[in-house]
Amino acid sequence: MRMPTLYQFFRHQVGHEFATHGLTEPATVDYVSEVLARFAQVQALYGVTDTEGRPLEYVVDFLAAAREEEGRRPDRARGRSIWRHLGEYTLFMSGLFRERLKTRGELHYYQAQGANAYWQCADYEPQPSRQVLFRRLHQNFTRITDSLDEMRRTRFPLRSEASAENIVMALWRV
Repeated sequence: MRMPTLYQFFRHQVGHEFATHGLTEPATVDYVSEVLARFAQVQALYGVTDTEGRPLEYVVDFLAAAREEEGRRPDRARGRSIWRHLGEYTLFMSGLFRERLKTRGELHYYQAQGANAYWQCADYEPQPSRQVLFRRLHQNFTRITDSLDEMRRTRFPLRSEASAENIVMALWRV
């Protein structure tokens, strides 16, 4: 028996959950599934660096880097990369680690910044089909993160206490 890839696993889970919330656009399901599979590698969360090569770790760092990039000769590829990664990071965190953000009072901030990041990303995107995808991600950002949160809670429940058996919860404790 052949095991599915991580992308295929997430594609199945996301497709099912999104369908229950009326999010049936295949490009959106594919994109979100790809983000989840890529971010399963923790180093991908910090894949964008500042001008000195340090990984960007906080939403405010992404915003500062994007504004700094706009102030220079516009490097459209770098600007698009920063905005896209900010959208992906906030989507991932507000969808899968919502309780952590709620506890810290950051959920709405992440959702607002994520939706805005996809709008900005669409402005930098030269391909019309990708522009449409990023606009759709902007428009449905909260619904997407709500669906991811529900998927995480119902399909991959975590016990509330951190333990050696529950390393994910231990890593993301407040």
